[in-house]
Amino acid sequence: MKIRFQGGSLTGEAAAFDARAGETLLEVFRRAGVSMDAPCGGQGRCGKCRVKILEGSTGGESPGAGGMVRSCRAVPLGDLLIEIPPAASLRKSSGLSRSGNISRAGIALDIGTTTVFARIINMETGEVLDTLSALNEQRIYGADVMSRIGTAREGRTGELYRRINGQCRSLIDILLEDRGPGNAAELVVAANTTMLHLFTNTDPSAMGEVPFKPVFLEERKFSGTELDLPVETVRLLPSISAFVGADIVSGIVFLQMCGKDESSLLIDMGTNGEIALFNKGRIYCCSTAAGPALEGAGISCGMGSIDGAINRITVKDGEMHIETINGAKAAGICGAGLIDAVALMLEKGVIDETGAFVDEGQGVFPITGTIGINGADVRAFQLAKSAIISGIKILCKSAGLSPADVNRIYVAGGLGFHIDQESAFRTGLLPSEFRDRITVSGNTSLAGAERCLVSPGFMDQCRNIVAMSEVIELAAIPEFMYEFSENILFE
Repeated sequence: MKIRFQGGSLTGEAAAFDARAGETLLEVFRRAGVSMDAPCGGQGRCGKCRVKILEGSTGGESPGAGGMVRSCRAVPLGDLLIEIPPAASLRKSSGLSRSGNISRAGIALDIGTTTVFARIINMETGEVLDTLSALNEQRIYGADVMSRIGTAREGRTGELYRRINGQCRSLIDILLEDRGPGNAAELVVAANTTMLHLFTNTDPSAMGEVPFKPVFLEERKFSGTELDLPVETVRLLPSISAFVGADIVSGIVFLQMCGKDESSLLIDMGTNGEIALFNKGRIYCCSTAAGPALEGAGISCGMGSIDGAINRITVKDGEMHIETINGAKAAGICGAGLIDAVALMLEKGVIDETGAFVDEGQGVFPITGTIGINGADVRAFQLAKSAIISGIKILCKSAGLSPADVNRIYVAGGLGFHIDQESAFRTGLLPSEFRDRITVSGNTSLAGAERCLVSPGFMDQCRNIVAMSEVIELAAIPEFMYEFSENILFE
């Protein structure tokens, strides 16, 4: 059977691939290298892998309204022509010029569970020449690290490696285009521990069960040839634990948190919420299973922080107003928009302190067009926000502090760019004691990797951070479950 599909990264003439007997469309996409969302990992729960059947028919699940079908449940019954969503492939440039020869180029790479960022700099001057970002192509195997680890435990580490390796190679090739002959001198990589394992084709399966043991945590160095990348050398920044990775280490050093005579807190609200608190010469850190809600996954109309995602909701003169990333037509809602939506629902009395709709007959809070927030979306947000704020409180207590004692709070990652702080306080995502102390810090993981390219002492500082860090295992602390259940509620 021939499966032809178009759209996404496949423009122009439709591409064709063979389908094996009994396999789902999602499995065909994985083999063919098509990049698209499947936050639940193909379990049939999220519905984000829907595609449009233009020609042909499927078993397992037949096309519904408009020819749409869940690709993880649809099995081809014959030749098909399929339309892939535009968001199936995304690459976004900073818009800086990519032309002009340089003698020594360096690449900084931040591999997030959801998004990959690559930045090229002139290592002689430190000038940033361009930055590219793209949705992590491994997301077709699930939205969070545990989904990826689960795939690896099925003996498919190689598949995950080939996905991220090919994507990173493509981004680097684009950044090096028209830069002159030869490879980049050096690539520095910051990422969470699972992504670092998959980037190096290392099986992360042991991190999927107690005692969550990674194969490596220390910094590593490779030749570009070893990883089939167009660079001379590759350096991986060190991690602290299985779920507190090099992305946090990179951010702590970049922000120089330990060089200030004050307590400070770094929060990265990704699918695996990582938090680090510096106080009196020690770093206390933890990870919280926030889930993918704050990155738009697992939400009925959710999407990543890409063009068309609703990232701000306000009310003016009684009317709701929305803003989207880059002003594009609204296509869904990202984490920042979700926080605003829930805050507005609380303000208007649409939901009560438990998160339930006050009007039991109201199933959806409409935002615009067909985009809205349902009860399951609110619940997913509650689980995420409770994990984050409970982790913050336990970390503070471990350091002998209260939230009010923390002098400075850094909010990192894509969510930090768009988050409305008042909405975060209103929904209980962040303690109200943090008001007027928050610094939105952007992608500190990428910024740290960039700094490492030009700062000889950066790696030594990373090693020092690891040495002075203490991991607080939240699951082993009975008080965490008490905090979690208390913080599920809205005040």
